[in-house]
Order: sequence, then C-alpha cells, then structure tokens
Amino acid sequence: MPCQWAHLLVKLHGMTHQTRTNRNIAIIGAGAAGLAAASVLQRTQSVTLFEQHSVVGGLWRTNDNFKHTALYPSLRSNLPAGLMAFLDFPFQRQLIPEHEGDYPGPAAVAAYLQAYAGHHQLIPKIQFNAEVTRVSPINDTQWLIELADRPAQIFDAVVVCNGHYTQPNRPLIEGSTESGLSVLHAKDYINPDPFRDQQVLVWGSKASGMDLVREISTTAKQVYWCGHDLGMDALVQDKSNVSIHADPTKLNRDAIELADGERLTGVDQVLLCTGYQYQFPFLDEALITIDDNLVHGLHQHILLAKRPTLAFIGLPYLVIPFPLFLIQSQWLNAVLTGQLQLPDAPQLIALSDAEVAQHLAKPGEPRHFHRLGADQLAYLVHLIESAALAPLPDIFLARLKAVHEIKLAHPQDFRAIELPSQTFRDPPPA
Repeated sequence: MPCQWAHLLVKLHGMTHQTRTNRNIAIIGAGAAGLAAASVLQRTQSVTLFEQHSVVGGLWRTNDNFKHTALYPSLRSNLPAGLMAFLDFPFQRQLIPEHEGDYPGPAAVAAYLQAYAGHHQLIPKIQFNAEVTRVSPINDTQWLIELADRPAQIFDAVVVCNGHYTQPNRPLIEGSTESGLSVLHAKDYINPDPFRDQQVLVWGSKASGMDLVREISTTAKQVYWCGHDLGMDALVQDKSNVSIHADPTKLNRDAIELADGERLTGVDQVLLCTGYQYQFPFLDEALITIDDNLVHGLHQHILLAKRPTLAFIGLPYLVIPFPLFLIQSQWLNAVLTGQLQLPDAPQLIALSDAEVAQHLAKPGEPRHFHRLGADQLAYLVHLIESAALAPLPDIFLARLKAVHEIKLAHPQDFRAIELPSQTFRDPPPA
C-alpha cells in the first residue's frame, strides 16, 4: 500500500474509532492459541483472525499427510484429554478413537479445536488462506497488517499466535557437513521404517525425544539416546537396544564424539529432537529481538513493553498449553479493557529487562527463558491474581496432580495407565 494512502486510511479510520467503545484486534493464527485469544477477546473487542491455511488447528492440522509438520501419525498427546482441554470447554470423549485411550492423537485434537471454534462462533471471524507478510506500527495506537493476496488492513492492536513448532532448532555439530552422515530433525519424522536395522543416534531428552526413541527402537538395530537430563534411563529400561549417552560434540566419518569423551562408531543416521525456534517473519527486528530463542522485551511473556498493543499468546513451553493460552488471553483482555492497569512503557521495559537479566544470571542457556516447567502454576496464579480472574478450578489442579503421580510411577507407559475416573469425570454443563 502506498504510504500516502496508508496515512489517509489512518485518518479516516481514526475518525470512526472515536465513536467506538471497543477496538479492532487482529489475531494472527487460528491454532489453539489464536482460538483461545479470539474466544476471550471477542467478548469486549472486535476480532479478526488471519489463518494462512484453509482450516483451523495450527500445529494440529492433519490434512497434509504429516509432511512439513511437527506431527507424525502415531503421535499421541503426553497429556490426557482432561488436561488438554480449554477450561471453558471439555474434550468430548467421542472425538477420541478407542485405541488412543485418554491421550488423543492429532486428528482428535484437530476435531476438538474445530468444535471449540464452532462453540464460540469464531469461524465467521476468520480470514482463511490469509498469509500475513508484514505487521508494522502506523502511529502510537494503530497497526497496518499487510497480506500476501489481499488489501492491507488497519487495527488497533495485534495478537501474535503463530505457534512455535514450525522452524526446527538444528544445533550445529562440528563436522556435520564433512561426515557424510544423514542428520534429520524430528520434524522430518513420519514413521520408524526408514531406520530399520540401523544404528541411530537420537539427540534430545524431552517428550519428542522419548517418544521417537521408543518408536524407532521397534525397527532399529541400536538406538543411542543422547542428552543430559536426569532420569533418561528410567524411560527406556524396557528397551534392550537403547542406551543412554552424553551430548554429541563432533561428527566424523568413522565415529561420533560425545561430550564425555566417548566415541560411537557405526552410526547410520542422526535424528535431532532438539526443539523449535521462535519465528516472526512478519515483524521487523526493530520491533522484536530474538536471541538464542529468548524473545526480548516482553512483559509476562505476553505484552511488548515498548508497544503494549502488540501481544503474544502461547510462547511459554513445557506447560499445560490450552489452559495457559486461555488464562493468558483473559489477562490480556483485562489489560485491553482497563480492568488491569499496567505501568507506563518505560517502567514495563525496565521490568522486562530486569526479568531477562535475572534469567541470564542463572546457570543454563538463554534459550530456556520461556520454558516454565515446574514454574507454570506460579505463573498462572500470578496472571490470575494480578487481573482478578477466576481461580484455577479444583478439578484442573486435581488432574494435574494425578497425572504427575502417574508419570512418576510409570514413566515408560503412563499412557496405558487408567486414570482415576472420579478425578477425570467432566462436570455437567452449566
């Protein structure tokens, strides 16, 4: 859009904006985070969602045969449906195939998100096949959303919900190019057949690493599981062809060198289960800076401190995602409606910088800034209390406790353990 036309539109838009009691909010992405944001914000604001694909679901879309996606056909959530669900919409049991038990696969989660969008009447508010190419501030209060194949549009605030399972994190291992070894990422994985009768090194000890190690071990001759998390042994004690090793440091044609000095020979393929990188290709670096997967300048992992009409829902990981998305959205709604009064931009910037500095002063890698893990409940409680939101339901906390205990007792096969029926029985609709 030519600059002079953009400013004219801003002037005209500003004239009508004066008479509205709410604001126009752009939400980028109609995956779980975008749907959560829209379901909450539509109560007080006018929302428009931009989804680059033809269906809702984001990460959980299954209409591309699992190519170019973090999913794979055998994937099942590592959380039961009772914890996966948004707090305001139970996961319908009939959506989950019987063989998946309490831990739904991609198709079931996709169906749930479609049902959630229908329940909250969000579909008419979504522009499908709409690729956002650029988001830029026009002035202190308005944003220009540029799209690949349709006219630009103007909004009063922008909520980024584009997910973080698109750009694989591929740590550079010395010798990767010269070794001639095949180095794949979990995003490339579809099934264990290509690893049949091979010796495979899998690097990464979180959920995807555990799942793929166990699955690949059904066809591979030997799986070397590399990582530095405690307790990896307990996850594969029943797999005689899986062994635990330190992180790889160098790939050679004849051997792989590990951090503790061990050398592995005869490895046929390397599979990286090393996570994903945050990526916002439509945002200028002057707006947002990412350093080793640390998104700088955010207040509460949500609000851009220097421009608090730009927000992000769903950045934290190692969390119970859907409930977290909903509570983040409720907190954001409290900010946008004035229910929660925040400090001015300079103070927000100072708070954000202090939080980052505190994180960097701790041992560990910067890239884990948004990894909440055991801190997620404290984070959610802080959002709830600061914005005067409804407390976490007792049934949610009971489910969280029950699943934690089951995983501790049955780390290898927790999905096969029957959940306590009383705890996981959904309350009747209000």
